[in-house]
Amino acid sequence: MSKITWVNFLHIYQPPWQEEGIVHQTARESYDYLFTLLSKYPSFTFTLNISGSLVEQLHILEPEILAKLQQAVKNKRLELTASACYHPILPLLPEQEIVRQIKLNQDILFKYFKIKLAGFYLPEMAYSLKTAKIIKKLGFAWIILDSISALEKIDNNILYEIKNLGLKIIFRDRNYSQNYPAEIIYQKFHNKEDIKETIVTATDGEMYGHKHEDWQGHLEKILVNKNLKVLTVSQYLKTLLASRRSGKQTQVISLRDSSWETSLKDLKQNIPFALWQNPKNPIHQVLWQLTNFSIGLVKKYPKDQNYFWARLHLDRGLSSCTFWWASAKKVGIFSGLAWHPDMVDNGVEELVRSVRSLKQASSQEKIQAERYYAKAKRLIWETHWRKYNT
Repeated sequence: MSKITWVNFLHIYQPPWQEEGIVHQTARESYDYLFTLLSKYPSFTFTLNISGSLVEQLHILEPEILAKLQQAVKNKRLELTASACYHPILPLLPEQEIVRQIKLNQDILFKYFKIKLAGFYLPEMAYSLKTAKIIKKLGFAWIILDSISALEKIDNNILYEIKNLGLKIIFRDRNYSQNYPAEIIYQKFHNKEDIKETIVTATDGEMYGHKHEDWQGHLEKILVNKNLKVLTVSQYLKTLLASRRSGKQTQVISLRDSSWETSLKDLKQNIPFALWQNPKNPIHQVLWQLTNFSIGLVKKYPKDQNYFWARLHLDRGLSSCTFWWASAKKVGIFSGLAWHPDMVDNGVEELVRSVRSLKQASSQEKIQAERYYAKAKRLIWETHWRKYNT
């Protein structure tokens, strides 16, 4: 009979400019569903990353669902991780912006949950050594990454640490995570194989109920199986630490820049973050011209009377969705083509408004921002009408 340990990591996020109707729909179909399962099944748990921006969206739009999450955290039915507030791709940002996004997120999560967090989730699992050093410096103990980040095959029974840094790493199983984990686990039990296995998955929480309807009830079927043990990441780490004390050594490992969507082809082309910054994508190129220009001006005028608004627009514009929806790639079986001109538009509007808000910025500086903005808009919509007007 199979004995399976499932380390279950979930990430939930909505872009800060998401339509209210979609936030309501996703919250009811996925978030409420997951939090209800915690009450229904005592054996069910997970580690959850919720971006600070989504916490505030739920506070306004779905306060009852946020209250369920707060109660679950208070009752220690799940654990939360730290992250970056507006879900930017951290390796692509200057250090000052990385630290700001992390601290903003910390402030919001402490406001609503009153807890100190040990683990850190890199948005899109986008890893770089520069970012890892910042995370370690800010006091976090572990991060979770996709297995493609490692240069060697991963063993789920070994505790890994980043070389010369001491930051612990948990690796998700890519094949399991890119499918529907509950169905895979159900099939393993159904096949009645005599195996003992630890499965580490990390997925969007929206997959449960919103992106994928589990009409066969695979998740609830496995949750009543006595041969399944579900762990949070911290619980899993404790088992690895116990193994280390009993003789197994921690393995020091070097990593490569990557994300949970990075392909082997991307790595061969040395484009680890191709969905957000692809040198062959002209829209990405102008988006980053506007982004870096906006970051530079907001940094240049910290005493501006409208600094609050300039910063807020910039923070919102840095969301990964600004760039992801311009990639025009097909990623994963639960996602369609990553092309949505309105979503890219929303991010572009935020970025240019950050510059428009600055009273101290010169006319020439504002004109330059408008040029980047106009070029981005033209490329977005010309591409849309030429390629996707079906």
